[in-house]
Amino acid sequence: MAAVELSGVSRRFGRTEALARTDLRVEPGEIVTVLGPSGSGKTTLLRIVGGLVAPSSGDVVVDGMAPARARATKRIGFVPQRPALLPWRTVEDNARLLLQVNRGAGPPGASAGSRDLLQQVGLGDFLGAYPHELSGGMQQRVSLARALALGAPLLLMDEPFAALDEITRTDMRHLLTELCEPLGTTILFVTHSIAEAVFLSDRVAVLSSRPGTVVGIERVDLARPRSPDLEDDPAFFAIERRLRGLLHEGMAR
Repeated sequence: MAAVELSGVSRRFGRTEALARTDLRVEPGEIVTVLGPSGSGKTTLLRIVGGLVAPSSGDVVVDGMAPARARATKRIGFVPQRPALLPWRTVEDNARLLLQVNRGAGPPGASAGSRDLLQQVGLGDFLGAYPHELSGGMQQRVSLARALALGAPLLLMDEPFAALDEITRTDMRHLLTELCEPLGTTILFVTHSIAEAVFLSDRVAVLSSRPGTVVGIERVDLARPRSPDLEDDPAFFAIERRLRGLLHEGMAR
């Protein structure tokens, strides 16, 4: 059974068609990135999978159930573009927020696990700090730890590193693979960055210009675990080049 399956999914907002007959399948434990130009419907697709927006037509199944049901049973974690931390809560309290709101939804020992996750993301010395005392990259680390602490098998990530500087952004994608590869978390990731898509993904789905539809899927046959020096590998550059070609094809449509 697929972790995520979209069949002929379309979505209109008034007269504007955001997505047109989109098909996509994500297997359990797979990291799939959705890449496309601005306005191609990437975020709309993610919100449909998360049960936040209903498709105008087509079918969506998440872990064998409707997206709204998967969201209600805490099968889906979400990492937005901006960390959305509560300013009056400490780093540790923000990381535990979803566990407190959804008591009993997390895995056994999840409360202690959130502290372990903060240690893993390099925030062990900042447990009592407040969001205004953190850099943008540190805030996004809290957001990532918060999403992982719930133990949801599917993680939806909507350009979570877009607001960060390039060095921090690179560090964050390396950190994401270090955390998620051992857990076997299924990830559907949205980005504008080709390099980010290649480094993170098992497959990359490229969307056309609006109305978005999948114009091609590139398999990333690079060994795991992924290490930072992979980005200097000729095989990495070759995949980037093919994705760039698919993007140009999608924009021409």
